[in-house]
Amino acid sequence: MSSSHDLDGEPADWLYDNEALSVRFGLNAEDPDAQLRNQGAQVRMFTDARLRIAPDRLFPNVVAATRGAALSIEVRSRAELGLGFGFRIATGADPVVDRLYAVGRPEPGNFRSATVRRFQRDNRLITVDLMRARLSDSHDRDALQRLWTCEVSTWEVRQFLDPVAGRVFDERHLRFPRPPSLPMAGVRAGVVRAAPDGGEAAARVNAGVIWADGSAEQRFERIQVQAENDPLRQRIGLLRVHFFVIDAD
Repeated sequence: MSSSHDLDGEPADWLYDNEALSVRFGLNAEDPDAQLRNQGAQVRMFTDARLRIAPDRLFPNVVAATRGAALSIEVRSRAELGLGFGFRIATGADPVVDRLYAVGRPEPGNFRSATVRRFQRDNRLITVDLMRARLSDSHDRDALQRLWTCEVSTWEVRQFLDPVAGRVFDERHLRFPRPPSLPMAGVRAGVVRAAPDGGEAAARVNAGVIWADGSAEQRFERIQVQAENDPLRQRIGLLRVHFFVIDAD
């Protein structure tokens, strides 16, 4: 008999902390191992979600995925200095990525995007599994609770060395020209929260955990960061997400 729970929330195209940080979770369509496991899989995002069995508890940001799905995580953030941003994606136990940087060509409004498909340290896919399935292996509920959520945070880069070009870039010597400014309404348009029909959606779900599995082939650009804002005290934004597994029944 299924022990899934009804989750009510507002479907979202993006999740956001503020107008300077938004995050999108999707299916990894790049890595061959991910393509195999994602056949028939789905990922859904919700804001302001509640489980019907616990209506008093609010989950501001939720990702619900098919069990075993391999994820891609797109981080979009605004860097006012024009150089780029650093970012961290971490569960309550360990980081998925600790210090990665988005310093490519900016979009209007000094926004940049970076997409992650693997754990930084071990070339393994970012997947979602049932918490209760992993509980039978570890017998440590507290440890698994720390894998139920992750936080995505960004901060400003102030100076870095591009080892390929052999050049140092800072606020006075930008790697790319400043893009045109973006009206505030345009920023909001990039992080849509409402469902297309304006209604709410429900999903049958169980608690999920972030898990390293399979093999990933993504490579990250390497730079030498020489100055940056404090990742803890000078954040651009911080977004916290809970994970659930969609009932296949």
